[in-house]
Amino acid sequence: MKNCSDCKQEKELIEFSIDKSRNRYLSVCKKCTAIRTEAYRQTHKHKWREDNKKHSLKRKNAIDEWKSRGCLKCGDKRPYVIDAHHLDPYKKDFSIGTSMRGINITKLELEKCIPLCSNCHRELHYLNINLQQYLDHQN
Repeated sequence: MKNCSDCKQEKELIEFSIDKSRNRYLSVCKKCTAIRTEAYRQTHKHKWREDNKKHSLKRKNAIDEWKSRGCLKCGDKRPYVIDAHHLDPYKKDFSIGTSMRGINITKLELEKCIPLCSNCHRELHYLNINLQQYLDHQN
């Protein structure tokens, strides 16, 4: 049990987030943290939007840099046709293009992938063969 410094209620430890940098529980419960965060967003809307744009741009640049390697099969380098193919679908945590995760988490997810153009990516899934067989397969 632990007391929340905001609501002053005694709560189970599961109700508190862990500060990984200090290896301890935070002093404010998750519910009060959510209230604090929403209040901050409402009073600092402009700063919040600017920070979101900045982080989105960093994430986009990291993905674009990864895409610049081009398709592993055909060599197409147009970034708008490059897909992230997960090498092991069981280790896939999220889809690269549809998620708003942090840049470090996005980079970790990209390490599980290879770049393929949309045509090669679909062909690989259609043929349902392993990656090496596909890369050796002639068009």
